[in-house]
Amino acid sequence: MSQGSPDQQPERYREFESAEKYNSKFVKPKGVRRFSHWLEARAVERALNHVSGASVLDCPCGTGRIDGLLRGKFSKVVGLDSSEAMLAVYRQANHERIGQQGDAFALPFADGEFEWVVCHRLLHHFSQDDDRVRLLKSLARVAKTGVVVYAWLDTPFNSRRSSRRQTLARDHLRPLLDAAGLTLEKVYFAAWPFQPKAELVCRKK
Repeated sequence: MSQGSPDQQPERYREFESAEKYNSKFVKPKGVRRFSHWLEARAVERALNHVSGASVLDCPCGTGRIDGLLRGKFSKVVGLDSSEAMLAVYRQANHERIGQQGDAFALPFADGEFEWVVCHRLLHHFSQDDDRVRLLKSLARVAKTGVVVYAWLDTPFNSRRSSRRQTLARDHLRPLLDAAGLTLEKVYFAAWPFQPKAELVCRKK
């Protein structure tokens, strides 16, 4: 799933072949990757069981990694991504998919347009709190009820402060959510306590 605005996204996300290759990793995963994807999808499903509503924004939607789970929960699903190549793959897999190009930091939707916003595999790419809060605020603005966010949190066996993808302590996370007008309601880990991957169910204040 691509990050940032269309002008800032990595070059590989602009290429259709790269988007197809990215998608193939999740359509037919093998071995350890298959098990890892199953654990991650299970965490998403558990988080979605905690929410209710008619509409959801999938941002960024990528090639539709969690689209099936969202359609099992919401009657209206809209996907947004900064990469038109990713969106092309997203749309061709299902003619019912509504895919729109845009910037996660400046969403082209009205305040509270969706019951929920789901942000899968984006927040953990940012290492600066200003960027994290800016993203969370953007997501929260277009959500009427709340936001489900994928994040990497500290666990007893996994804590990263110097790598490109950093984990966050819950005490560090809460002020960021508070600054975005969100309250952490529930956390679902993919494989506690070994993996930092977690789905955060956050309600608007």
